[in-house]
Amino acid sequence: MKKRDLRSEILDLLLFRGNVTRPELVDATGVRAASVFEVVDSLKKNGILYEPARTGKRTGRKAPLLLLDPDYFWTVGIDFQVSRTIGTVVDLSGEIRYEMELPALKHNTLSACRNEIRAVLRSLREQTGKDWEKIRGIGFADPGLVDVAHGISLRAVNVPGWENAKTGEWLSSEYNVSSGVWPECTVRTFMEYQSRSKNMNGSLFHLGMDDGIGGGFIKSGECFIGDTNQAMEIGHIVIAPDGPQCQCGNRGCLEAIAGESGIRRKIHELIHSGVDTVLNLEDFSIRKFTECATYDKAARIIASDISDSIGRALAVVVALLNPSVIVLSGALTGLGELLTEAIRRNLELSCFPGAVRNLQIEFSTLSTQDTARGAALMMRNKLLQNTGKEEM
Repeated sequence: MKKRDLRSEILDLLLFRGNVTRPELVDATGVRAASVFEVVDSLKKNGILYEPARTGKRTGRKAPLLLLDPDYFWTVGIDFQVSRTIGTVVDLSGEIRYEMELPALKHNTLSACRNEIRAVLRSLREQTGKDWEKIRGIGFADPGLVDVAHGISLRAVNVPGWENAKTGEWLSSEYNVSSGVWPECTVRTFMEYQSRSKNMNGSLFHLGMDDGIGGGFIKSGECFIGDTNQAMEIGHIVIAPDGPQCQCGNRGCLEAIAGESGIRRKIHELIHSGVDTVLNLEDFSIRKFTECATYDKAARIIASDISDSIGRALAVVVALLNPSVIVLSGALTGLGELLTEAIRRNLELSCFPGAVRNLQIEFSTLSTQDTARGAALMMRNKLLQNTGKEEM
């Protein structure tokens, strides 16, 4: 194995696990110890790694852990959402040093969107103070489709004006650091995988269910985005060809049925039909809707219909990708067992038994800051691997 490739593999293992010993690296890479130790010592010399307990003597004790030096450099992560923008400053070890959240203002132009992002970055810079000099990159979790290779925000159907924007170029030029732009669901999927890293042997599909519906797929630590950056758009799988029109232009998309606009439409239809319900559109949120579904008959009927629609869309995912784990996140997870039972029922009816038998369906346990943190970590990983290539 070439030294550059070995360095890259060692960094991948460290980034995935957080810490590792020299013997573990030898076992994992299958390379002779002398070659592994040479690369490790090089990474220590460059300041990327440190080994706090190593003395150079054989003591018979357990091998010390190799750790990423937190202050080698820091990165910023931005999670730009329909309802808010969240920012974090993360050190090399992955710990959040500073964070900021700003409720959404008017997202009606590209300029307005950028001003909101600027406000979050300005606050982070003020909090960070002189340590801002450690910032080497900005990772951006985008609410829509992204040309990842070129850092272009292609389109977010829920954010007017957010279309064909050179987000990566703008961030790099305005803040004089490297940048990376990824779809929000891809970043969230990466973090779901990271949170299970010690127990994760197979692949993972993540379904996000908030204002819109999105998905992500990761296997062996690599997120799949497709040849033209259009993969995993589960929210725009058409499950009802004669259904309501979606903001993407098609009819009957999962998002048009199970997203916020779809739920609002169903509630509107029930109210105008004279159905007795506590649901109303003046005081609406998806979280309140899921609470009502526990005691209001009309809300539970809508919730059952939505859950079946989600199950039908996931049946396509399972048939094509055969993941080991499906992780559900977002406000609709408040439906609890009603949702998971509908999903499991649809999968059993539509997929091969072998694809469903051992499939785990779980609710996300990540925090609201974890997507922004994930964007920072993905930027960190990109920078570290590029640093490795440059120095070999």
